[in-house]
Amino acid sequence: MDHPYGNTTNSFIGMQQTPGLVGPDNLEIMSEMISLICITALATGFGNKTFGETYKNTNYGRVLVLLLYASSWAFCITSAILVSTNNNNMISCTLGMMSCDVFYAGSKIIGYAWLMERVHIVTNTKTPRLKTGVYRFHILLLCPYIVIFVLMLTFRNIYLEEDGKCFIGLQFVASIPLLLLNLYLTWLFMRPLMSVGRNSRMDWKRSRLYRLARRTLVASVVCLLVSFVNVFIVVLTHGHERGLVCLTMCTVDVTVNVMTVHWVTNNSKGNNKDGATTTRMKNMQTADAKTMEMTFDDQETFTDKADRYEKKTVQIPTPYPEEDDASSSGSSGMPPQSNTSTIPLRTY
Repeated sequence: MDHPYGNTTNSFIGMQQTPGLVGPDNLEIMSEMISLICITALATGFGNKTFGETYKNTNYGRVLVLLLYASSWAFCITSAILVSTNNNNMISCTLGMMSCDVFYAGSKIIGYAWLMERVHIVTNTKTPRLKTGVYRFHILLLCPYIVIFVLMLTFRNIYLEEDGKCFIGLQFVASIPLLLLNLYLTWLFMRPLMSVGRNSRMDWKRSRLYRLARRTLVASVVCLLVSFVNVFIVVLTHGHERGLVCLTMCTVDVTVNVMTVHWVTNNSKGNNKDGATTTRMKNMQTADAKTMEMTFDDQETFTDKADRYEKKTVQIPTPYPEEDDASSSGSSGMPPQSNTSTIPLRTY
């Protein structure tokens, strides 16, 4: 007797299964678990980053961080959906490649823009970004991404094997330029950060700047090397990588980058032995927070405000008459004291 749903076969658990349908294998289950963990981590970090924030505190640097969260979260959600429908589905296989081209590449461009901002804050705290040659050169280096993005859309591999498994990847024409650009950007961002603050660690302002540079250096190394390894694997596989493996690696890539940025931009609270935060630690955290805000060109950085605070002084008279100073100096043999004293002018 013919089955109403066509020819069927018995699976190992005794259930009827239509030929051609492939159930989730171990790699697919593992990929789904990794995607859920990454989505949870990104959502938790985004909530922690935006808790208690207002629109008044929003500036260019913080917008970049929020955009990085949003683009990475969108890619992880899309990747989790496509992984579950990747087998025997050419549309899902094609969309998986498109999500890598759009969301993944978009999150990388936002990440590079954030690194550009951090390098500018560390190396040129008083110069507007668009007047800095290094910043303009970094912007110019983002232009090749437009050409590489076109190559990624043109020279790509998307196909289904006989068993229904999806394979995607980039051809050498697109993967080699992307690999070389990632390698060059890694060196370009690391070079100025490795020498910042070495000669001025004793100065209190420069020491905070040195800690900021050290964290930015760690972020640059982690973000760029993870991306380099991911693209290098694409080159090694000659652009023939299983779709769920490629999507999972890209998901881990963007999640590691976002968590690194979250660590760099997060201010830790230091406590003394009694558990109470000291005034000195509060001032240091406030200074670090001001430095890491990445203000616009028409706003002052924390270093500018500190310099302006130190330079402004006011002369006030002393409560002692000049005659008493002269007589006392004459009797004691000491030189007369000035009738004015210098105190810093308090600014708000």
